[in-house]
Formats: sequence, structure tokens, C-alpha cells
Amino acid sequence: MDTIFGNFPEPHNPFVLFGTVHLVTSAFLAVIGLMLIRKGMAANDRVRRRIRVSMALVFLFFEIEWQVWHLWHGVWTTDINLPLHLCSAMIWVSMYGLWFEDRRVYGLMYFLGIAGAIQAIITPNAHETFPHIRFVSTMITHSLLVICGLWVVFVEKYRPTFKSAVNAFLGLNAYALVVYFIDRAIGANYLYVVDKPAVATVMDYFPEWPWYIPILEGILIVLMAAMLLPFLQFKKGAS
Repeated sequence: MDTIFGNFPEPHNPFVLFGTVHLVTSAFLAVIGLMLIRKGMAANDRVRRRIRVSMALVFLFFEIEWQVWHLWHGVWTTDINLPLHLCSAMIWVSMYGLWFEDRRVYGLMYFLGIAGAIQAIITPNAHETFPHIRFVSTMITHSLLVICGLWVVFVEKYRPTFKSAVNAFLGLNAYALVVYFIDRAIGANYLYVVDKPAVATVMDYFPEWPWYIPILEGILIVLMAAMLLPFLQFKKGAS
């Protein structure tokens, strides 16, 4: 059981970035996501509701598991376990959006859910590999964030707009400002607005604080623009 639930001072079964397990798991979850979306597109309202609720409950299960695992091993701390990172916050936003079908948060689920989770799938913050619960939880929850972002577009027929993209961007910046002061107060680094991540990420190639923050903002703008582009309607000029 320790292989699945243990807490090791050093990695017992180390995660290998872009190794076979990482790539196979990513591909498997992508296929599951595609199947869910196709099922939702072809289903009636009752079945779609069941799928939405099921996805929300998966989020809730792994959020509870995350907290219980850290409490069980005596490693729960305010600088790690508060749901203040972007993906952690988006899990709760997505649960709300799925359960209550609130289209007001669909823009956040699409732009921020997908943008925030993609990097975590490509470079997951995992020390152990499959079948350890930390690897399983990380891959499933972040993949599900991407699936939910696509679900609201392809199944719920939500259409992102320039306004919704701007609102998501400004909302994230306002949230980051609040989190910055929380970080300073409790000695944490949520959203990485105080320092770079402790684990290896693409941010290692960026300049030090605070200069990497404008770079991240620029990357986010480019990514959100690319996500918005398929939904823009260009008017033909008068002949």
C-alpha cells in the first residue's frame, strides 16, 4: 500500500518526465476526455447532467483525498494545502459550473482551466510515478480541467468572446494581487507570484522575480488569443 499512498523522504518510484508512464497516461486520459465529450454531444439532457455531476464528484473526491493524505502523513501546511494555486481554484470553479450549470463561469473554465492545466500535464509536479496516488491525482484532476474547458464549448455550446477573454485575464490578475498579499502574510508562494516554483519548469529559463511575471502575462495573452481565435467572426469588407 505504501507504493500507492506512502510518503517517502526520497522518491521510491521516481517520476520520469516524458517517460513511458507519463506519455501513456497523458494519451489515455486524452482518449477518455474525447470519449466523454463525444458522449455528451450525443446525449440527452438527463445523461449530460449525470456526466457533469460525475465530473464534479471526481474533482471533489480528489480534493478531499489531497487534504486527507497530507493530514494523514502530518505534512499539511498552510503554504501548500490551501486551494489558492490557479488549478486548485479552478477545480472549485469547475465544480460549481458543472453542478449548477452557471454559464457565468464558463469563460473561466475555458480560458483559465485549460491554460492553467496544460502546463501541469506537460510538466506535472510529481515525485512519484504510477501507481502512486499523488501522480494519479495530479494527472486526473488537471486532465479533467482541460476536459471541462472543452466540455462547455462542445457540449454546452458556450461561445467565448473577446469580452469574456478580457474578463478572465483581468479577473486572474485581480486574484493574483490578492494571493500575493496572502503569500507574503503566511510565507507561501501560491500562483508563484513571490518566487519561481521549487520544481523544474519552463520558468527556470526566465529572469528572476519580478521580471518573470510580465513574461508569464505575455504567454497567457498569446495562449488566450489562440484559444479565442476560432470563435471570432470576421466581417467581410464591403465590395
